[in-house]
Amino acid sequence: MRGPTTPVRKSGSARDPARARRRTPAAGLPALAALLAGGLLTTPSRGLAQAAPQVFEEDFSGGVDGWSRVRLDRRETAYGTTSFDGNTVLVATSDNSAAGYVRSLRMPAAARATLAWRWRIVHSLTDNDRERTRRGDDYVARVFALFGDRPFKRGNKALSYVWAGQEPAGAEYRNPVISDVATFVIRSGDEYAGRWMYEQRDLVTDYRTAFGEDPPPLTGIAVVVDTDDTSSRAIAWFDDFRLELVPRAP
Repeated sequence: MRGPTTPVRKSGSARDPARARRRTPAAGLPALAALLAGGLLTTPSRGLAQAAPQVFEEDFSGGVDGWSRVRLDRRETAYGTTSFDGNTVLVATSDNSAAGYVRSLRMPAAARATLAWRWRIVHSLTDNDRERTRRGDDYVARVFALFGDRPFKRGNKALSYVWAGQEPAGAEYRNPVISDVATFVIRSGDEYAGRWMYEQRDLVTDYRTAFGEDPPPLTGIAVVVDTDDTSSRAIAWFDDFRLELVPRAP
């Protein structure tokens, strides 16, 4: 992935594919529901108990209104919606190309924040053994939590959750192109290729781990499928984004 050029506006898992049929987002995220019921919103802190949680959900049933594309290479990854087992999902196809798909948000600084989503790939970039270098900064799928108004540019911190080719799951390191981006490897290789995988992350904990401080206000989420540095081809699907955020007490 390279640095961005001019942004271009675009108009407008589950553990196996059988779960990809249309349903309410809450029904599709049992693990997140259990987490919330277990205490995310029942903190003993007086300030947090009084704060109303803020929720953002995206299942693409209404299309991609509100999303925009950010070009990261001369050849752009193609984004759009498609039907998958009767369920509308976001699909990204990259052929020696790179582009990000961004959903801007205006959220307060968080005391607690959980981001959940589902994704599916055909195969990872298993031949890429240089994922920590500029020449190998490609992944079959990335999900970003953004903390600046200029995504994918230096000076704007971000958390990047990736489906790697060779880096092991659990690895954490800085992006070789933009050091303000912290990379967390969530999946690796092809063990789960062809299956919908459900993920959820504690954004506040991950931000503290990466940058050693509490996060500023969240400004957006993004997906990136890019293969420009390795001259590869990749396809990935995304669905059921859910962000649940409890504002930080004044």
